[in-house]
Amino acid sequence: MINYYFDNTNELRPFTHELDANNDTLPPDNALRIKPEFKNGFYPCEQNGEWVLVEDNREKTVYNTKTKESSTVDYLGKIRDGFTLLEPFEFCKWDGKKWVLDEDAKNEHLIKNNQNLKNSLINEANEKIAVLQDIIDLDMQEANEEAQLKQWKKYRILLTRVDASDINAVFPQKP
Repeated sequence: MINYYFDNTNELRPFTHELDANNDTLPPDNALRIKPEFKNGFYPCEQNGEWVLVEDNREKTVYNTKTKESSTVDYLGKIRDGFTLLEPFEFCKWDGKKWVLDEDAKNEHLIKNNQNLKNSLINEANEKIAVLQDIIDLDMQEANEEAQLKQWKKYRILLTRVDASDINAVFPQKP
């Protein structure tokens, strides 16, 4: 005979181990003489003198549906409320059942990137214009530097007219 032990300090009373038993004794309070069934994705737990299979997600990665932070499951039973096994993706939000694209977050990100790109390109144009202007002011120009200055100034004007709040903003080509 074998005693199949369970953890009676745990709410779910999961199986812990088995040991040989004496034929002429009763099982202790934290053991059954019925062999537990093991099934992939489940774990045997004692309930009312029987083994029942409880969902086992231990060691799986779950995601917080509010913060998208990941954690590892360290408990038996169903995934807790506010968590999912579904991995979030960029610019998503939880709709109660699955991750869906958050258009507002995506557009906000695109607009911010457009503004950063616009500022960066204007700064680059300002630097080019300043150097070319110095060359011309000091009468040190070589071939086509006056034409380059004019092209960079035109480019800078076109940049300032770009509406960075448009998610489909089109930037002019550099000279």
